Formats: sequence, C-alpha cells, structure tokens
Amino acid sequence: MTRKLVILVADADIREAVRTLLSKRCQALGIKEMRENHDFSIFVHSEHDPGVRTRAIEFLRPMQSQFSHALVIFDHEGCGAEEILPTKLEQELEQKLAQSGWKDRCAVIVIEPEFEAWVWTGSPRTAKTVGLSAQQWQNLVSSFAKNNLGKLIRPKEAWKQVLKAAGRKSSARLFGELAEVVGLSKCQDRSFRKLVSVLQRWFPR
Repeated sequence: MTRKLVILVADADIREAVRTLLSKRCQALGIKEMRENHDFSIFVHSEHDPGVRTRAIEFLRPMQSQFSHALVIFDHEGCGAEEILPTKLEQELEQKLAQSGWKDRCAVIVIEPEFEAWVWTGSPRTAKTVGLSAQQWQNLVSSFAKNNLGKLIRPKEAWKQVLKAAGRKSSARLFGELAEVVGLSKCQDRSFRKLVSVLQRWFPR
C-alpha cells in the first residue's frame, strides 16, 4: 500500500476543508504529518451526497490495494435517506465497506444536517475571516434559531446570511481559509469530533 488515506466526499466545500486540515493542521489534530497525493487523496463524487451514500463501495473498491484506510464524508440533509439517523447511516455503510474488503480500515462521517454545521465553533477567528466585527457576528448569531442544545437548526441558511452581511459569496476557498485558522477544539459538532477521533486512531503522532 503506497498511501495512507483515500477520502470520498460529497462536494468541493468539504474537500477544501478536509484538504486544509490534513495539509496544514496535523499538529492541531494530533496526528502524523500528511501530504496530499503522497499520503492522502480526496475525491468528490459527481452525484454529491446521494452518490457518496449509495456508491461509495463501488467507487472505493478498486483503491483497496493503494490505500491503507478509507474515509467517507457526506451531509445527512440531501443524501436521500434523511429518515434514518446519521449514526445509523454511518454504521450501515461502515459495515458494507468492511464487508467489501476494507475490513476495519474504513470510517463514515455523516454531517447533521449539513457541512456548514462545522463553521459554528464560537471562534472569534471565524468572524474575522469572513470580514465581520465581533459585535456584528454576535448580533447575527443571536438572531438565528437554535435547538434546546443551543445548536443552530439551519446552519447553511445562517451561513448564507452571515456572508450576505459581510458582502461575500460562499466558496470552497473560504472553507479552506476557515479550516486553516479556526481553533479545532472549539468545534464540538458530533461528526467533526468523530473525524478527529478516527484520524487520531489511525495516524497517531
């Protein structure tokens, strides 16, 4: 096996964030240093979330001899199986990947409800990166609907409002910028913490 990790994701936003994390934040993640195309490769499925959920097995099967581990990441919302809990979807797909030949060398991350949930870390660097003052950021965030755990109910829509206030457009590059500067310990989203845990288990420093 020539490389450590192959990653299949649903879109360019996730790709850019994960690429930045693995290329530039290994110390913060608590893992070995990684280099793209040497240690890891990331692919975006052309059918996005539904494609990753339903076709990850066939997509990744030819790569079993090239990579030591496989990681699959997609959004719960828009994947076509929203009636199934994210954790259940993860378990089911991990089992199928294991049976297809990956054994214990695979993991699945289902982000609830969607990737933008990772943005809301509470880090002051998020506001600075998008071009808002701390007060502007706080005013906006306080106006968004939250569940009883204090988590935003509609993170993607909230993110769009933040970018509109800052006069910016959403882009994969912006997610890469955030991944490079935001304190990773501040993001307590379940799916993100699973990502960190999996990487630390596979590639400890």
